Amino acid sequence: MLVITQTILTTSITTQVTNAIRTAIITGEFEPGKQLSEAALSQSYKVSRTPIREALKQLEREGLVEIIPRVGTCVLKPTEKDLEELFTVKEALEGFAAGLLTESGNAEAIEQVKEAVALMERAVEKKDHKLFVESNNLFHKAIMDGAENSKLGYLYNLLLNQIPYNGYVYLSIDVPNRLEVSLREHQLILAAILSGDREAAEKTMRMHVKESAKGLKKAIGKRLYQDDEK
Repeated sequence: MLVITQTILTTSITTQVTNAIRTAIITGEFEPGKQLSEAALSQSYKVSRTPIREALKQLEREGLVEIIPRVGTCVLKPTEKDLEELFTVKEALEGFAAGLLTESGNAEAIEQVKEAVALMERAVEKKDHKLFVESNNLFHKAIMDGAENSKLGYLYNLLLNQIPYNGYVYLSIDVPNRLEVSLREHQLILAAILSGDREAAEKTMRMHVKESAKGLKKAIGKRLYQDDEK
């Protein structure tokens, strides 16, 4: 019995450490390319190196870090090809989610999508970028949750975790007129969902993701590789 209790405790610590490091990577606290020292992390989180080591192995499986033998661990810095592949898959997943929500007609989720668009309209009117990013997150989360497919949601989150995504949304909407154009794209997605046309909902969502990806890929690429050009 004591052995079982100890195993559960160790697993719990490892999970907590994994979640903490993952969050630091996703939010950009640990930037792409940053070297992660087991000793420093152990001291920072006040745990032994064992859960740190296990956490890093899990994050490597998730595509967030790279463990190089005899060199160390660093936060993975995606290549331009990686970014292209990430956004291509993002487009497919979000389009599929919009189609599923439209087909199911989940009233609660659709109401959340409507509320998010209303907030986006207010944000554009006030030129409030922070509110726009927040309502954009609500919009996409409502659609993904409303698709009611846990496997799809898991894959989507796993994908977005590989880049500090939200921080770059601010950069993409700084492009002249992008705020207004993005709002219109979201309004069209909502209209397609309300029409009950699954194919139209999937198509408009994919078009929106493709358009927003253009600015995002530029912004992310510039931020990630500007140091390499110096």
